[in-house]
Amino acid sequence: MNKKIILGVFLSLLPIGYLGMAHFSGGAYSTLGLPLGGDRGELRDMTLSFLEDIQFKDFEKAASYHEPSIQAEVDIPFLLERIFMLKPEAMDIMEYEIVFAELDSTELRGRVKARIKCKDLIRNNTRNQEVIYFYHRDSLDSPWYMVLESSLREQKGDKDKKH
Repeated sequence: MNKKIILGVFLSLLPIGYLGMAHFSGGAYSTLGLPLGGDRGELRDMTLSFLEDIQFKDFEKAASYHEPSIQAEVDIPFLLERIFMLKPEAMDIMEYEIVFAELDSTELRGRVKARIKCKDLIRNNTRNQEVIYFYHRDSLDSPWYMVLESSLREQKGDKDKKH
């Protein structure tokens, strides 16, 4: 009788322990559709969704991860070409995975590193590329927005400073 009780307690604590581990890992483990992982889990999910949109060439949806005021201006195909050095129509994203997601000390900025397996359809070769996606928000209650376009713009130095 005691062995059955101990086994029952162990089996009931096992899923709780797993879901706790999934939450504290920032959503690194499958949560069976439960909204666990906090902000890091949310950034992981956003990045996975963004990569799926790119994989299926839904550039309008991919632009929707940016701030609403600039979504219409974000040129996702151009940005992809800058990242992968390959025209989007010649690129086949075969696989992707999230390596890590992290937040800064203010929890207003985040970054997610993804490993992407991509096939160049013209040269018929495959390569793996790691990309870091940056996110920001105005306050802890605000939604997260991607900053893909600003990190790839041509930067000009400050004319009043030495370079």
